[in-house]
Amino acid sequence: MMTTPKCPLCGKLLKLSTIENKGQLHFFACYKCNYQLRMSPRKDFALEYAEKFISKFPPIMRLNQGDNVMVHFSDDTHTVLYTNVDRGKIYLQDVYGNALPYDVDEIKQWPWELEQKGGSND
Repeated sequence: MMTTPKCPLCGKLLKLSTIENKGQLHFFACYKCNYQLRMSPRKDFALEYAEKFISKFPPIMRLNQGDNVMVHFSDDTHTVLYTNVDRGKIYLQDVYGNALPYDVDEIKQWPWELEQKGGSND
């Protein structure tokens, strides 16, 4: 099953689009931010291009409200409430309901690292 990547600028899901041009070409686009990514005759390659593009953004820009992260001094997951990219602050809520700001360097594992860890039975 193909996962749909999110726009690192606005947080909305990127839309997979297909055009007919001597065969089908697939690409992901964010119509809110008004950009499209590289086209490919294969959907899986279009997804790969989108993931590669998104990975070039700083991690704080790839966070979305509701994502889970791990911080260095705790074994509990923390939920992202919101981010302040200009100040480099991530506002997290712990399992006890406490909300605190954290710096980017205090994050031990990002959501995409947690997903990989969970998927491999580590």
